[in-house]
Amino acid sequence: MARELTTGVNAALERRERLLKSYQDIKHQLRLIQAENNHFLDMIAETFPEVKDDLSSSSSDSDSDSDDGNDRNNDYGTHTDASDAGDGTAALSRRYRKRHGVSPLATDARMVKRRRRQGKRDDRNDPKPIEPVARDSSGNIIFPMVIGHGVDEVRILSLGTIVSDRDSYHTSRYIWPVGFKSARRYPSMLDGMARCEYTSEILDGGDMPVFQVTAEDMPESPFRASSSSGVWKQVLDVLMANGLGVKTHASGPQMYGLSNLAVTKAIQELEGADKCSKYIMQKWLTPNGSAGVVQPPRRGEDDGLGASIADTSPPVKPPSATTAAFYTDDEENYY
Repeated sequence: MARELTTGVNAALERRERLLKSYQDIKHQLRLIQAENNHFLDMIAETFPEVKDDLSSSSSDSDSDSDDGNDRNNDYGTHTDASDAGDGTAALSRRYRKRHGVSPLATDARMVKRRRRQGKRDDRNDPKPIEPVARDSSGNIIFPMVIGHGVDEVRILSLGTIVSDRDSYHTSRYIWPVGFKSARRYPSMLDGMARCEYTSEILDGGDMPVFQVTAEDMPESPFRASSSSGVWKQVLDVLMANGLGVKTHASGPQMYGLSNLAVTKAIQELEGADKCSKYIMQKWLTPNGSAGVVQPPRRGEDDGLGASIADTSPPVKPPSATTAAFYTDDEENYY
C-alpha cells in the first residue's frame, strides 16, 4: 500500500511539473502574441493616421465605452467602418461583424458615436482658454512645468525640439518634439505597495519617433514603442501581470502630459511648429475675449492671466538625439 501511495505521489508531482512547464510556455507565448499585437496596431496607426489620433485621445472615451474598451481589435474594426475609405473598407468591416457576431445596428450606433467624438476632437478651431504658466523675466517657461493634481500630476522637464521636416513626428492633433521629457509617479513593478517615478521621453528614431518610458527602480529596462499609447500599454501590461489593479488602456498623450492645454500651447510656441504640415494649430481665447493663435509673451510681459514672472535659470536643454537603433527592438524585449 505504501509503495502504491509513493508511486501515486511521484506521478502527481511529475504531472504537476509538466503542467507548470506548460503554463510557463503558454504565458510566454501570450506575451509574444501581445507584443506582436501591439506592433501590429502600431503599424496600422502608422498607415492610417486618423486611427492613431483616435487611439491617442483621452482614455475617458475608452472607459465610457466598455464594449469598445475590452478589445482593441474591436476598436479598429468599428473605426475602419466609420471612416469613408471606400467599398473595400466597408467589405472588411462587414466581414468583421459577421466573424465576431456584431449586430450591424450596434456597430452603426458605435460608428455614429465615434464619428461624433472624432469630429469634436478634431475641431481645433474651437478656441480654448489659456492656462497660466510660470515664466521668467525673458518670457521663458520655468521648468519643471507642473500640470494636473494628485495621482494625475505630471512634471514637464523639457519640451524638446520640433522636427518639422519628417511627417511622422506630428499628426493633426499632436507634435512629437525630440527631447520632450516628463515624469509622473505610478505603482512600482517591483513593489506593489510603493509608487515610483516613471520618466516618459520622445527620442529620435530616424524616420519614426521612439517613445520611451523608464521606471525609476528599473533604469536598466526601459520600455520603447513607436507610439505614446503603445509604450504605456506595455507598462500597464506588466503591472497587470504582477497583479496590480491598474487600468487596462491608457492615453499616451495624457500619460506624457501632451494632452494638457498649457503644454499644447507651449509646444505650439516652439520654433518649427508652424512648419508641421499636418498639424492643426489650436486657437485660444485671448484675455480680451477674442480668438486666435496667441504668440508667446515678450520680455517684460506676462501671459495676460497673472502667471508668475521671476528670474531663474533657462529651461532644461533637451537631451541629444539617439540613433535609429532604438527602433529595432524585437517583441521579446518589450517585456
